[in-house]
Amino acid sequence: MGALAWGPPRLCRLLLPAGVFLLLLLLYLTSLRLPELPVSACMWGGRPCCWSGESPPEKGEEDKPLPVTPTDAALPPPSSSPNPWEKEGSQQKFQLERLRKAFGASITPHGEVLIGEYLRGWKELIKLMDSLGTAFRLISRETSSKITLMQDHHSGLHGPHYHTVQSMVTFELANGLVGFQFLPAGRPPSGCRTLLRLHRALKWLELFLHKLGTSGKDEEPSQMCASAYQEALAPYHSWWVRQAAALAFMALPSRRELLHTVCAEEEQKARSLLHATVRTLFDVYNITQEVYAAHLMLELP
Repeated sequence: MGALAWGPPRLCRLLLPAGVFLLLLLLYLTSLRLPELPVSACMWGGRPCCWSGESPPEKGEEDKPLPVTPTDAALPPPSSSPNPWEKEGSQQKFQLERLRKAFGASITPHGEVLIGEYLRGWKELIKLMDSLGTAFRLISRETSSKITLMQDHHSGLHGPHYHTVQSMVTFELANGLVGFQFLPAGRPPSGCRTLLRLHRALKWLELFLHKLGTSGKDEEPSQMCASAYQEALAPYHSWWVRQAAALAFMALPSRRELLHTVCAEEEQKARSLLHATVRTLFDVYNITQEVYAAHLMLELP
């Protein structure tokens, strides 16, 4: 009887959760390719390193200020709160309407993307991922580290230059901070490289929410999420990473449970709100995509 109780089916069920954790760990160790360095890890003369190459500036050079662009005077001051996204509603449950409003507010009348509001929108997406089960919490923690890096840029010494995606790109390109080929040792990840990872993940979640909002009663969320992943993120991942992701999607709740988690409303209202939210994410993604494409930064390592 003991041998039967521990037969292959039960053993597989016991090993599957461990396999999910191990494979998801592989997913984020091998695919994101951004070292976890705080923005303050590389400092020279009291400011983040910005020299090209791997050698620091000559003695006396460290006191020279970073070049000032003509638009500096028009840039707003950095935020007085070091990490406002961590304080504002961090203990609240996920709300789709709050997600839509945050990303909607990130688009200015001039078609720029405000990084502060963009990160607030991502704060809601983190709560959504946390609600999808243990496997997705590992993903949300890794994504949170990217948000923290962006918040450090946004509220740091050169925070005014990180007011919008457009001003960030202009500033980092002008000062050799992007790193088109590789990230030199000791230099913190640039804002452009870090936000690109969030940008790709935003497309995945936009597609997933779109599929959920237009799905039929017999469609499975695991298949919707896998399809969105194949389109948005799989091209950047190895075969092993893609298998790990596919395994994680199997842990998603049912369509009915997921609709309730996302909206907590009756299905017709949930569909309407999902449509409006997806439209907003689509607009934010496209504006950012155009900026990165214009500067040939869509394939940053």
